[in-house]
Amino acid sequence: MPVRTALITGAAGGICSALCRALAARGDRLVLFDRDETALKELTSELSETTEVRALIGDVRDAARLERELGALTGGWTPQILVNGVGGDTRVVPLENLDEAFLNDSLALNVLPVLTTMRLCAPAMKRSGYGRIVNFSSAGGRTYSHFSNAAYVAAKSAVLGLTKQAAYELAPFGVCVNAVAHGPIATQRIADAWTDRPEEERQAVLSRIPVGRLGTVAEAVGSVLQLCSEEAGFTTGTVIDVNGGLLI
Repeated sequence: MPVRTALITGAAGGICSALCRALAARGDRLVLFDRDETALKELTSELSETTEVRALIGDVRDAARLERELGALTGGWTPQILVNGVGGDTRVVPLENLDEAFLNDSLALNVLPVLTTMRLCAPAMKRSGYGRIVNFSSAGGRTYSHFSNAAYVAAKSAVLGLTKQAAYELAPFGVCVNAVAHGPIATQRIADAWTDRPEEERQAVLSRIPVGRLGTVAEAVGSVLQLCSEEAGFTTGTVIDVNGGLLI
């Protein structure tokens, strides 16, 4: 199997850092993008023992910075795999307390970087006749959220629209574009929000999940890794639900 170069945004986060380890283990070359400089340097140092790694420190909301950084990725560092893992919001805010600025912030974090990275990576993927793009939506983007708010749900729903249109346009060029809609996964961020909730609220949430528990990071990574593989060449425009039966 040829060595592929994978670009992961939000690389130092819970699910994405585990994904980076899995991609490194199978031999992929990695470009890691994150704004957490300390965590990114630690991850880069760890993964450099396994594969070639390049770290890019920055905020994905800065489209001009993204364009400069990704434009410098040439030759073997040109991404053939793109995973948009940035996003999230664990603030439970009632609809009447949201305003336009709140929605704009959510779109800036959860949607615009997906468009920016796809438009920057797609041309090289089309020329090479190969590409795998995986965008992180959420179970909230499919229905509603126990853990967040309407602005976040709207943003993650928009990710699904971007994914499907990109999949349609890029399919003739061997580029597959899919989304993963994770339910409640026990990352550190979710675990912190989870422990802040009263016991009766936690039990109420678990009662709605047929498997009766939160998902593990390893379970979250598995579906993403598959969509990044050679074998996913006939899978495009799909939304993979990883939610323990929360949405059936």
